[in-house]
Amino acid sequence: MENQETARYADMFAALGSEPRLEIMRLLFAAYPEGMTVGEIQEKLKIPNSTLSHHLEKLRNEELVKSRKDKQFLWYSANAKTMEDLLAFLTTDRSRREGDRVSNEHTLEPANKTPIEEGFMFEKFFESIFHKLSGSFSDRFHLKGFERFTQKAINAINLAQGESRRLGHNFVGTEQILLGLLGEGSGIGWQFLNSVGVNLENAQIEVEKIIGRGKGDTAIDIPFTPRAKQVLELAVEDARYLNVNYVGTEHLLLGILHEGGGVAIRVLQSLGVDLISLEQRLRRTLT
Repeated sequence: MENQETARYADMFAALGSEPRLEIMRLLFAAYPEGMTVGEIQEKLKIPNSTLSHHLEKLRNEELVKSRKDKQFLWYSANAKTMEDLLAFLTTDRSRREGDRVSNEHTLEPANKTPIEEGFMFEKFFESIFHKLSGSFSDRFHLKGFERFTQKAINAINLAQGESRRLGHNFVGTEQILLGLLGEGSGIGWQFLNSVGVNLENAQIEVEKIIGRGKGDTAIDIPFTPRAKQVLELAVEDARYLNVNYVGTEHLLLGILHEGGGVAIRVLQSLGVDLISLEQRLRRTLT
């Protein structure tokens, strides 16, 4: 199954392996979610209609774009779900690779760093356009400072959304962010939670005890609850207060502890965590 999934993403990368198709994707991201007509794309790229049709069909076959007919016009738009899956695939694998090394979230990678593996040549491209998709934090909440989230923090939020889908809920709460930090499995937030005996399995059990399971009809774009949004905002504020130019998993954990009233707090209390001691120890480490 894993080999099949990898092969699927390899086909997607192959479909993006030409300059015209990357330009098409950039145009469609800029026009997301409405999309563009074939005529509008052709006017921008100045390529023959037959060539454009070939590129669009290849992208559509790999589910990178979607098409719809509106009267006499054929519209194309970026497929948000596929792009989210691609980003999750890239960042999850990157998280595994980083987990094999000593965890160090306090140094951000330069934006122009050359990827070690050829298979990850598009990673920065996907990260840079991800905020244009419907599932992005900045579009949903206009969260100032989101661009400074480390890759591990982004991974944790992606995993939080996955936990919402697993439980069949149409929201991301503080409890899902907590599960995302635990599922990420290598960041400073995870290290501190692990040090007080909290792991993904026991936290999942407590979360389900408290909120149960939903109906399972979750949308692609899962909104954050007001408390979860506040956790993200507090994470940005705490990072700024600590005088660092990034927001890592440690700041997300601080955001949960700082917010102080969500389901995540109830979960930690149920697991016997001394919240005051945990926050004090985390702040001492970061200052």
